[in-house]
Amino acid sequence: MTVWFSNYGLPKVNYDLPYNARSPVSLKKVSFKTEKDIFNEVETILHESKNRDYKVGESLYYQLPFFCDPSKIIPDWCWDMISDYFSVKKYNIPISKDLDSADSWMMDCFAIIENEIDNISKHERGKNGS
Repeated sequence: MTVWFSNYGLPKVNYDLPYNARSPVSLKKVSFKTEKDIFNEVETILHESKNRDYKVGESLYYQLPFFCDPSKIIPDWCWDMISDYFSVKKYNIPISKDLDSADSWMMDCFAIIENEIDNISKHERGKNGS
């Protein structure tokens, strides 16, 4: 999801706990008292995405602003990883001295970022009728 916000920008929404907002999945008003309540709603979206074959990043990008401020729940390491990904790509920086010493977590993150960039490209082509 962070890749989508990185590409399109963060929404200008203001939610300060506690607050009430409408669930984008159930369409019912929900009382958000803690971050756990927010992440429970995120889990609901993830479950919906899986059941309806939605793209997870796209679904979160469009639905999070209905009930929370994404900038408050996206951890800094996500932004850092995206920055690292683009630096590695742009300047052709190796991520390790060899395949055996490559950090598997970083490689997984890079694969997810690349997949989301591909999903954004497909989304853009669909919006433009291509």
